[in-house]
Amino acid sequence: MRPEDYSANSVIRLLHQHPMAMLDELKAALGTEADATVFRKLRTVNYVSSYSHSGRYYALQERVRFDTRGLWCCRGVHFSRWGTLMETLVAWVERAEGGWFAPELAAELEVAVKEPLLKLVREGRLAREKVSGQYLYCSANTKKRREQIRTRKLPMVGGALSSARLEPVSGSQETLAAVAFFMSLLNERQRRLFAALESLRLGRGGIQAVAYATGMDPHTIAKGRRELRARDRALDRVRHPGGGRTPVEKKRRKSLPN
Repeated sequence: MRPEDYSANSVIRLLHQHPMAMLDELKAALGTEADATVFRKLRTVNYVSSYSHSGRYYALQERVRFDTRGLWCCRGVHFSRWGTLMETLVAWVERAEGGWFAPELAAELEVAVKEPLLKLVREGRLAREKVSGQYLYCSANTKKRREQIRTRKLPMVGGALSSARLEPVSGSQETLAAVAFFMSLLNERQRRLFAALESLRLGRGGIQAVAYATGMDPHTIAKGRRELRARDRALDRVRHPGGGRTPVEKKRRKSLPN
């Protein structure tokens, strides 16, 4: 353990050398074993903590580059303009015109959200209402909640899957039949990625729209979204690398005489 350094400069240096650090790394930089010392030093600088990984990662505010959604991801660790996961969920739900379903939030934030959402509802900070058989998380404000539910129930127009956004509407059966036929031509991975791509194209509420149109589980579509965001584009790889039969060309070469 290095000698204790009561200056916050050690923390700043470490967070300039690395985009983020864990509590143990910060303690080592300060030469202390006390968590309280680290937090006391962090309070003297502008920092953010991750909303994923139980908030165990820290970064300097000046080095974070939030996207238009107010999120930043670094090496699989997620940060939010609003700080904790709970505050992020409240901000996202309050700002949403049509509220959010849990699978949609999980796909966007790339963390589990069910338990935090239920806790926020119990605390009265959010509310939830059943829409099309699933709970829609809404504002705790009664007037705003009604507007969010009304917006969510409005059918979308335009787009291959738009006629089946949340509830069946007149004339949608032909579209659904065409979608079902097309999906039957794809393998499991392709179906998941295609559904995820369509849900992204449709925007907010896209997961539920595609789930209704295809009969797929919303969590499967959310998984596809995560794969797309991770730039996993191996569309033709259904099995793990090395799986499958030996290519014919390779067999022929082995059989050729010396």
